[in-house]
Amino acid sequence: MLKSLKHFRYKNNEVIVFQILDPIERSFAFGKDAIFKDSETLDEITTQPYQIQQAYKEVINQFTQLIKRECLNSNIEYNLIETSTPFDKALFSYIQKRSRLH
Repeated sequence: MLKSLKHFRYKNNEVIVFQILDPIERSFAFGKDAIFKDSETLDEITTQPYQIQQAYKEVINQFTQLIKRECLNSNIEYNLIETSTPFDKALFSYIQKRSRLH
């Protein structure tokens, strides 16, 4: 993905990345046992999320920071939006931020 984005940037296009995550994707705050299903293989695993919550949060944080860092290093604008934020508010916030920069 990053290689493709860098290619667009190399061609002097303005590239803007919106990474959209559900708050649960970031916090892994499930209150009870959960069944996770791989959407590609349909494999399932039952787990107690609290047992892996801290490790998961570290990995997802590293992942989002990597994407953000690589975007910024390539002059690609990066924006993280959570699905808990209404779309109109997220878009308005982005437009306001962008108008202050330009």
